[in-house]
Amino acid sequence: MERRSPPTERVIRLLDLLARRPSEGFSLSELSRRLDISKATGLGIAGALTRAGYLARSEETKTYTLGPALLGLGRAASEAFSSLPFARPELRRLNRELGLAASVSTLAGDKIVLLDRTGPNGELDRMLQAGQRYPYTPPSGCVLAAWLSDAEIEQWLADYPEVSMDESLEQLRALVDTVRELGYIVERMSDLSVGALTMLAGLDGHDIPAPAAAAIANMVSNLADRHYVARHLRPSRRFAVTFVASPSFDTEGRPDLLLGLLVFRDDVTYDELTRYGVAVREAAARVTAQAGGHNPWDGQRAPKCTVGLRRTHRTTRRTTGRTAS
Repeated sequence: MERRSPPTERVIRLLDLLARRPSEGFSLSELSRRLDISKATGLGIAGALTRAGYLARSEETKTYTLGPALLGLGRAASEAFSSLPFARPELRRLNRELGLAASVSTLAGDKIVLLDRTGPNGELDRMLQAGQRYPYTPPSGCVLAAWLSDAEIEQWLADYPEVSMDESLEQLRALVDTVRELGYIVERMSDLSVGALTMLAGLDGHDIPAPAAAAIANMVSNLADRHYVARHLRPSRRFAVTFVASPSFDTEGRPDLLLGLLVFRDDVTYDELTRYGVAVREAAARVTAQAGGHNPWDGQRAPKCTVGLRRTHRTTRRTTGRTAS
């Protein structure tokens, strides 16, 4: 069993808090209150990080923000994602051509990590900032898992037995069929989905009571209609959309980076939605080509998803994702 280090976790929580609100400064009192630690403990952590350059303290406002030393760490970390340099120009292009904020994420261990974003911070999408993490558990992990083979999706479901998708397998199959056909995924926007997104932002198990974590997992697992599928996409309709996304693929044909458009509108026309989907799909395809990868679903008639309709041999090894360092 992995041994926890509460002092280290407090440092991580402090950095995560500041990373979620990079334009804001927090006083020692605010940091201590939000992290539920004493001022003495907060001062010790903030002081050490400031001396190392990981935090900056304003003498005028007496508040702390992220420091310049993190820039070097960020550049070093980005080198682990060899295709990221190809994705960043595509984000800027999507923002310029469509007027929407764009993001790029990847899978690290069992978390979906937002690596970068560009464009304005809207009222609803401001919770999506670089460095934030979201669980890969079903169904929130569908944004990446939907691009896997049937056997790999079966394994993904088996990896998270605590979150049952048995009641949503028909919806899952429809979603997989849709993304294989269209090349992009569309998430619905609702009060529940936005609330879930807000709560899940940065959720990584730090001091979260088990009952609360279970309640959040249960709420999210019940979002059976979280994504639009083919039968919903009709020219006469308007759509409430959180984001539209498409992945690039690595040399083995596995999802690598997820490029997304942050829409957050409830009146998207069919033509607009199609334009968004095609644009992000083509952007992801260019990243795949530049990185030397290949899309296993491109240029062929994709088979219908049969997840849950037959028995599949399952192993204990995860089928996708980087090893978190």
